[in-house]
Amino acid sequence: MTITVQWPEFVDTAALREHERMRLMEEVFDPYSIANLDRIGVGAGWRCLEVGAGGGSIARAMADRAGGENVVATDLSTRLLDPLTELGVTVLRHDVTVDPAPGEFDLIHARFVLDHLPDRDGALRRMASWLRPGGWLLLEVGSTAPELSSRPEVAKAMTAGNAVLAGQLGTHTSWARTMPLPLRAAGLTDCTALGQAIAVCGGGPMARWLKETYALVDDRVVAAGLLSRDDIDAADATFADPSFVDYTWLTVAATGRRG
Repeated sequence: MTITVQWPEFVDTAALREHERMRLMEEVFDPYSIANLDRIGVGAGWRCLEVGAGGGSIARAMADRAGGENVVATDLSTRLLDPLTELGVTVLRHDVTVDPAPGEFDLIHARFVLDHLPDRDGALRRMASWLRPGGWLLLEVGSTAPELSSRPEVAKAMTAGNAVLAGQLGTHTSWARTMPLPLRAAGLTDCTALGQAIAVCGGGPMARWLKETYALVDDRVVAAGLLSRDDIDAADATFADPSFVDYTWLTVAATGRRG
């Protein structure tokens, strides 16, 4: 397989199913992301950039702390971000890999964005250069460990999905485990990393989010001969099984500061 697509080609942002997937992501991961913002100390007047703003929840949290007029929210698809403008947030369609800097910032945050970019280190360096002196970069990056699954059908489905994401999109499912070294390589200082593994409990928000996320590539894994529809159905049934529990997803929050 060759890298041929960008993330929005996997996703129909107008679909109700995608709205629900984004809602689940916010339910699962926003408490961790907001705690990381507060750990850094985001406050009134900070210029903040949210890269890959998705449904806009973290840009909204930034606006609550810094003031909406100080927040810029970017994505390749801004369909879900228009309500942010009512808070004074600037919403931009923007490609972090090629487009000019959208300003200079005291804080730049990206969640589950750079891990899907083939030139993730280049994007990281670009973002670091957009920081004001003393400004903070906060990256939240996901890493999967299918081999740790308690159920073989889930391990098989995650492995197949990861193969398609890596081969067609350029996703790196273990880059998170190198943190914070990439931030140091980008010239940032005071670099730290903190990991969180949320229990994947059958029928719960995390399991439902994982199921819906891998569903984005179902047709592609079948077309590639990596899974059958029966394989997908078996994994989906396990994600809904109340007796199922797993720890196959790690989120790493890495921070670094521009000197």
